[in-house]
Amino acid sequence: MLHFEGLRKKIIKNYFVIIILVVALFEGLFLFYIRGYYYNSVIQYLDSKVEYVNGAYNAVSMDSVSFESKINSIYEKQITDKNSKYGISIIDKNRNMILDQYGFKTYEKVNFVDVNNALSNSKNLVPYTYRIESTGEHVMSISVPIKVNNSIEGAVRYTVSLDDIDSEIIKLMIWMIVIGIAILLIAILISLRFAETLITPLTELKRFANELSQGNYNVKMSSRNIVDDEIGELAETFEKMAIEINNNERLKNEFISSVSHELRTPLTSIKGWSETLGYDDISRDELNVGLGIIQDETERLINLVEELLDFSRLSSERIRLTINTVDIENLVVGVVNQLKVKAGEKNIKLMFEFECGEVNEIQGDKNRLRQVLINLVQNSLKFTDPGGFIKITVNQNSENTFITVTDNGSGIDEQNLERVFDKFFQEDYNKAGSGLGLAISNEIVKLHGGKMSIESIKHKGTSIEFSLKNKLTESI
Repeated sequence: MLHFEGLRKKIIKNYFVIIILVVALFEGLFLFYIRGYYYNSVIQYLDSKVEYVNGAYNAVSMDSVSFESKINSIYEKQITDKNSKYGISIIDKNRNMILDQYGFKTYEKVNFVDVNNALSNSKNLVPYTYRIESTGEHVMSISVPIKVNNSIEGAVRYTVSLDDIDSEIIKLMIWMIVIGIAILLIAILISLRFAETLITPLTELKRFANELSQGNYNVKMSSRNIVDDEIGELAETFEKMAIEINNNERLKNEFISSVSHELRTPLTSIKGWSETLGYDDISRDELNVGLGIIQDETERLINLVEELLDFSRLSSERIRLTINTVDIENLVVGVVNQLKVKAGEKNIKLMFEFECGEVNEIQGDKNRLRQVLINLVQNSLKFTDPGGFIKITVNQNSENTFITVTDNGSGIDEQNLERVFDKFFQEDYNKAGSGLGLAISNEIVKLHGGKMSIESIKHKGTSIEFSLKNKLTESI
């Protein structure tokens, strides 16, 4: 049983997982980029302050300016910069806070990484990020040494609060989460729709298969539930399979009916005449007639059984050819002589012609080829009215031999021409026969490396041609 609810859940689950991973990855990369962008802008500003101080106050031309003059100048510039969001602190060479970022003189001992780097004249002056323990404020700072006569007298420290930047990043994160949830909802709706486009035709296929399993081969699929894709192609295959099964089922029933009739008729004759022959007062003439009928009907039963056995062998691919040299002329003449009496009884002219003059021997199974030719001629006899004709024509080239059986009988409807080689097919089921003769003959011709074709016009006649490989062992 197909669990379509489970399939729907699987599709939604897989879509959901994929979208979560994609959204999470995208949002993570985006937030990482945004954080880097904001933080890098702060770092660039602090680096510019380092360059400014080194260029303006630590230059050779400023060596003789006192430490106090330099820090006063830096502090005054900070005060006049009204748009500045950065605070400065002044630290002496003993790590005492001379002036904090709020303008108070605390002389508090400080021990910051960036201050220590500056006072130690480190060449690696980089921003330092930390949180103030007392307030929890997130800050970034950098310190620049102040030199007098090439001697470090203290440092100026630039500090910026990162709380506003962190708040903006959190807001963006919230928005990204909201957007991600919206995307997930949209993805779920899309996945539901996608699942529906899969499940609807599969449900239709399931219904169709259930109908087939119950023997309803005439069921049709709803075209509005089938899409034009691989599932649609599968649905078309199902429908063709149902049509084929229905045709085979009909042919099987017709075959059983036909074979039952074919078996009943000779058996009835045999039973009736066997009872008649048991009478004491039966004459010699009646005895001969009865025995002749019994013999003919027995032969008819044997032929029918042989056809059924051949069909069984062909279906299981167990039929084998006995390859020998075959004299086509003797084969054709023999078949004509064998069936000439029957043709004469129906006042049908049976003749043959060798169009190529001399006909060379070929390789093949003589008995099977004889069976094919007899089947074709007997079919012509069955469907040709008295006064008609049947002609066997033989032609040959270096590679193939062509044998054609032509009559001016009742012919075959054009719509049935493609089906005449199908097993059990008979255009007129009122005629005697199993519907296997042409199918078996066609398979025998194929085993000889040839093919069979038919041309027919209703009420005008039929022509069946089959080709044979002259050197069968070379073509196998």
